[in-house]
Amino acid sequence: MNPARLPAVVVSALALAMLALCVVLDIVNEPADRTRAMMGWGSISASVGAIAVATQVPVLWRYPRHPVAWVIAATGLLWSFDGLCESWAAYGMAQDPYAPLTGFAVWIVAQVGAFLLVGLPLVLVLYPTGRLMPGRWGVVSIVVVAMACALPALLLFAPVSALTADGFEMPMDTGMPELPISGDVFVPLLTAGRLITLLSLPLAVVVTFARQRHATGRERTQLRWLVWAAVMCLVMSGIALWLHNGWVVTVALMLALGVTGASIAIGILDPEVRDVDALMGGTIVWATVAGTVIVLDLLVVAVLDRLLGESLDQRDATLILLLVAVTIYGPVRGRITALVHRLLVGRRGDRYSVVTELAARLEESGDVRAQLPALATAVATAFKLDFVRVEVFGHGGGTVSATYGEQPADVRDVPIRYGDEEIGRLELPARGVRSMLSKRDQALLFDVVRQAAMAVRSARLAADLQQSREQLVLAREDDRRRIRRDLHDGLGPVLGGVAMRLDAAGNALDRDPETTRRLVAQSRQDITDALADVRRLVHGLRPPALDDLGLLAALDQQAERMSSSDLSVTVAAEDVPALPAAVEVAAYRIASEALTNTARHAAASTAAVRLEGRSHALLVEISDDGSGIAPDVVAGVGLRSIRERAEELGGRTEISCPPAGGTRVRAWLPMSTVLEES
Repeated sequence: MNPARLPAVVVSALALAMLALCVVLDIVNEPADRTRAMMGWGSISASVGAIAVATQVPVLWRYPRHPVAWVIAATGLLWSFDGLCESWAAYGMAQDPYAPLTGFAVWIVAQVGAFLLVGLPLVLVLYPTGRLMPGRWGVVSIVVVAMACALPALLLFAPVSALTADGFEMPMDTGMPELPISGDVFVPLLTAGRLITLLSLPLAVVVTFARQRHATGRERTQLRWLVWAAVMCLVMSGIALWLHNGWVVTVALMLALGVTGASIAIGILDPEVRDVDALMGGTIVWATVAGTVIVLDLLVVAVLDRLLGESLDQRDATLILLLVAVTIYGPVRGRITALVHRLLVGRRGDRYSVVTELAARLEESGDVRAQLPALATAVATAFKLDFVRVEVFGHGGGTVSATYGEQPADVRDVPIRYGDEEIGRLELPARGVRSMLSKRDQALLFDVVRQAAMAVRSARLAADLQQSREQLVLAREDDRRRIRRDLHDGLGPVLGGVAMRLDAAGNALDRDPETTRRLVAQSRQDITDALADVRRLVHGLRPPALDDLGLLAALDQQAERMSSSDLSVTVAAEDVPALPAAVEVAAYRIASEALTNTARHAAASTAAVRLEGRSHALLVEISDDGSGIAPDVVAGVGLRSIRERAEELGGRTEISCPPAGGTRVRAWLPMSTVLEES
């Protein structure tokens, strides 16, 4: 066997052995023996100890040195040993003479057993990490442990006279050492020790709440299991007080101890094994429904007894109570479940309703600025949070945000993603009970964020589309204005002047041939200049080389123009299909602009242009071996022009400086239009 698992085996064996001995001794002991020794059934205490040990065996099996597991296991072994001493004391005092160790057993039960009170405060200040909190809360934790040990330490060697004066009867003289203090002095000490030890428990609870406020992630979920155990203990206590039966109280104590130990073990081993918030809500719902049904049954019985008296037999009363319970259970349970869940964690349990209502709100809101408040309100309402902030990133670097509630000191971010793109984020409280998200809550938050991301993405695309349309209209009007100005201010006057010179030349043809020749020559020069202007206008609309030579040959021609003794430019193409006119122009302009930047700024010796036809996109890549682009350089007109030409077609660009040196410009231009047309 693995030596690391030996502690789990040893504590299990000890607890079972002591329980077995207690059962044997309790069977042998007569009721009169227990009465004479003022002892009870030791097997009950041993069972409590065995339950405590059993809850921590899985923890010790995996983490043999975990302090919390050892505290609970040691407390369980002390319970078992206390029960064994209780049974042995009853057995030993029935013998004549007393059996060996009888006085020691009585001393353990009467005076050492008080150390059982130390276990709970010690667990509260150590759980779940097994370490005390740092700083001042660590000092408070040490004070808690010292306070818990006050009464047990005083009882350890308390004088019998002081115990008798305090109202405690000893069945025999234990023969154990006593402190040489009179009863008049020691009784006030016992009273003070009892008060100090009792105060250690609420102070330990305060330390637990402080740990919860400072905890994050897994530790906070672990502490939630401890809270659920506390709720279960309250339920068990309520049942025990209501029934007020000795055996019921004992069973309730065992169940509460078992639930507490099991919840602590779950918190240490795997706190995410189940949604603890849903479990807590279910527990509160069950307890509330059970209490409501019982109270109504009691009221029905009281009313029927007052109205019918002796004519109502037990069978009829049972049937009536059963009918009442069945009738009210469903509606009461449904209403209480909804109420408890809303009070504890909001509407996060009603996943479908939250998502559908959010979708309806987002549909009513047309743009991002109107959608964000709806999203913030929906998240805050669904998760019952006091603060939610939604922020969406803009393409130009700005942000649009909406806030619900007041921002706490500590917040955490939840990214809003559409595919691989992060388009915004949610800010939620980092602390507090309701800020804890189980796996189920995280799934709901993911659905909400995904719904919001789709709506925000759609709104952003609509805004981008509207902006693009406006830019296209403005660009078209600018082009028309420029062409009109060039034609009106440039080509129009030139042609008008040519017409006037030709008229003058015609009038002077017979009387002054020399003037006629000069006017015709001047008109010819003006027409040549006008043709150059026309070519410039045409080239601005679409390079003629694309129509005359095609894209690849036009780029070869451009490469020849850019090449020199200091710069060598090459062009290559792979699997380039027939392209629409817009893609051809964009590819030519991007390559030309990149080569111009290389020639002017890169101080490169080689440059390469590569075209590659990929699925639904044309890749245009221009690379050089120059000096690259410094990180602090602001993008100039050329780089902005490259990005704008690609974005006009719905494409994208990537401008980088590889580790080997130089600059690489990549542009992906969609070809879906040409594929559909072909």
